[in-house]
Amino acid sequence: MKRIAGIILVFLMLPFGLYASESLSFDAYIDSVSGGVKGFGLGLFPLGTTFGFERYYQIVPGENRAEFQIELSFAFNNSSLSTDYDYLNGRPRWVLSNDELGDYSFFGGDGWNDGGDRALSYFNPRSDIDIYIDQGFWDNPLYEKGSLFNVRVGYNARYAMSLEEVTFSLAGHGGLDSPVFVNSDGSRREPFDSFLPAYPWLSGSRNVFTDYLYLVLSLNMDRDTPTDAEAEEGISAELRLEAGPSWLFNNITPEGIQSDYCLALLYVEEKMEIFSIEQDNGWTWMNLYIGHSNTLQYVSGSVVPENKLPLDRLRGGFRDRIWIHFTGPQFMAGDCYTNIELNLYNTVMFGGVANETDGATRAVELQSGFSAIFQLRLFGFIRFEYQIGYDFIRGIWPHEPQWWQNSALQFYVSL
Repeated sequence: MKRIAGIILVFLMLPFGLYASESLSFDAYIDSVSGGVKGFGLGLFPLGTTFGFERYYQIVPGENRAEFQIELSFAFNNSSLSTDYDYLNGRPRWVLSNDELGDYSFFGGDGWNDGGDRALSYFNPRSDIDIYIDQGFWDNPLYEKGSLFNVRVGYNARYAMSLEEVTFSLAGHGGLDSPVFVNSDGSRREPFDSFLPAYPWLSGSRNVFTDYLYLVLSLNMDRDTPTDAEAEEGISAELRLEAGPSWLFNNITPEGIQSDYCLALLYVEEKMEIFSIEQDNGWTWMNLYIGHSNTLQYVSGSVVPENKLPLDRLRGGFRDRIWIHFTGPQFMAGDCYTNIELNLYNTVMFGGVANETDGATRAVELQSGFSAIFQLRLFGFIRFEYQIGYDFIRGIWPHEPQWWQNSALQFYVSL
């Protein structure tokens, strides 16, 4: 273990002795709208912050400079207990008949709420750190400053806590009937007093540390643009490999192993410009491009952490996406403009169920949906986004097609 820790430490510290120049960036954003505690902040509460630090230095003579980046992020919002997987063996609810459900243990089921309506949401503060080195090779034929082929090696770690809702501390318990994780005397409530194979992050103290190493190989034959206002064109591909084995500090908490998985992901994207009209000063008047992408991924391992669980916990997945992107005129400043994007998604999930202890369940499901995104950007530090969508096919769950919508207001600054 000491040797492993030493190797990781050397990897993290090596770039500090190689820098020749630096840049510093800072991002702070509101990623959703929340009422907070009794409407704190007039309904606008900052739920996340990201801080980034990057430097460039020459490693390979004759090639573009390598990039070293550290990114720290924080989030403070609520999560919900899933009622869809047996917390002792990970069996999914959708594979069981009504008669069989009584033989399994699900959050929110009979005997769980002691005759009352137990709140199934909880406060979930968490922080992440991502550190990587990215080296490019050769020249991108469509972008002279870019590299044709890139190699990125990185390390990612997360610390998360699962706590009672903040509103439970209010007079009258904020409308909540009882705590989720503890009894009235403060002791841990069953089953959170023992290890939960399907929900290891909710075991014991529920303070979880997980990390993983990753390798990304990318091919870039697309046109980069000074701002997102220009139309995009070209082909790109990316192969991502991740490993979060138990020996990589994923077993340091007394609650047991929190991560022991491997993930492989292949992404291919093609974009073609339809038209582009410029203003007299070179700004965009309007443009349109069409894009298409495919994503193939598979996750294996006995313990998949919460932030790496695939859709409906099925280990394999293939997604096809096609979209049309329209950008309106730049006005007042080069970073003031609007864009509209229309997307069509088709996703097939397949294979076994992640975190199912015996691996007995196999399934295939199809999901299909449409979304429209409107975004307004102002002066490089304010973004407003509104999304609306319609899910045609909702997979293995017996639900009708439905409309959905959400919005986001983001603030960011770069130094």
